[in-house]
Amino acid sequence: MIIFKYALLRNLRSPASYLPGVLVPIVVIIALTNTWTFTPVAGLLSLVFFMLMSSVLLASLVLEDRVDGSIIKILISPVRMASYIFQNLLAAIIPSIMQIILLGILGLLRYNWTVEFTVGVAIALFIFVLTTATFAFCWNMFFRSKSSSRYSFLFASALIMLLSGLIIPIEMMPGFMQNVGAIFHPYWFTRAVAVLYSYGITVQFWLYNIIALFIGIGFLLVGSRRRRM
Repeated sequence: MIIFKYALLRNLRSPASYLPGVLVPIVVIIALTNTWTFTPVAGLLSLVFFMLMSSVLLASLVLEDRVDGSIIKILISPVRMASYIFQNLLAAIIPSIMQIILLGILGLLRYNWTVEFTVGVAIALFIFVLTTATFAFCWNMFFRSKSSSRYSFLFASALIMLLSGLIIPIEMMPGFMQNVGAIFHPYWFTRAVAVLYSYGITVQFWLYNIIALFIGIGFLLVGSRRRRM
């Protein structure tokens, strides 16, 4: 796991990724006491907003290695490409996993959440974080510079969040736009959280999360095919 340790240290040493990807979500988790207690769905939507926006920074190490030529050394080394990608993605999601654990602890001890709701939130957030990392990885593979990747990602993320119901409820959109966001994983996260809040961990909750997971697998496969670009 040498690549994982190196990638994690590179992420944590970078202020550009550390501040929005680590500190800001923690502030959201700790500071929004009333939101987490009385309207936890609103808190979750705020949290995943920052997770999505910062994901391209935390998952940009593969892009950096490809741009400076390090990826070529990886390809001819004993390290398999699948292991290299897996370890980089793991390093990208570790900060978010720690945030999920913190939110779960505070939810039970401070925000009066039930055990079922806390477990459901942890499951939905973990799948969201994992799928977001694969999406950011896939996105980075289509660019040759970090700046062009990040700026275009901000625009794309804002559009995805709008179509997925993270900014305004999907029901408020024109009829033909209400299902466009279904091709992206945040759409299924909002559906899963809505079901969780109203009915608990149901079959429908699992279905929405499984769909999001398959979308993440699709992002990973597409991104992996672009690694030599």
